[in-house]
Amino acid sequence: MAEIILYMTKSDTKLILDWINSEKSIAWIIKESQCNNVYRWKAVNEVNEIEPKEYCLWHTASGCLRIPSGSIDVEDEYVSNPFNGWEQILKTNKEEVPWFGTAAPETFGFHFREKGKESENSLGRSGFTWIGNYFSVIGTSAPEESKKWWERLKKHIKKTATGIPWPGDIGSGKVGAYAFPEAYKQLSEGRSKDVNP
Repeated sequence: MAEIILYMTKSDTKLILDWINSEKSIAWIIKESQCNNVYRWKAVNEVNEIEPKEYCLWHTASGCLRIPSGSIDVEDEYVSNPFNGWEQILKTNKEEVPWFGTAAPETFGFHFREKGKESENSLGRSGFTWIGNYFSVIGTSAPEESKKWWERLKKHIKKTATGIPWPGDIGSGKVGAYAFPEAYKQLSEGRSKDVNP
């Protein structure tokens, strides 16, 4: 799985929020409602803010959203119009993002955690994840459109944030993560960072 490790504060989130909102081929999948373990999800072009939680992004040009049946004998369903919303029953009542199965290269994960948990007052680890071509050996290759957008995302982050060592401290090795401006300032002043998500 491909990953971009990030460190960001709440004030930094606007830099990534505005950019994703401006990306015409990207939709946020939001939880519209929930009753126990029955969820209603919906695709939207923009969200107003980024809160500390998990997010799902859909690259609309990369293919339809598929809901796995959970059985090899039952065909998967496809969401006919994600912008109108759809229901999904999951095993728990604590989910923040829908389940599209393990092989869903048309979607990207994003999580924001400002408050760390590994030490007192540490900065949490945020970031983007993408399954990429992990399942290409079984015939589920990532669409070219998804690959191109992942590269665009990486370029935007490299332009907007500062490369820092990971897991080591600033000044201790090669770039393994990126810190947005306020987070970089705090890390430079000695704030510790979580190594794990």
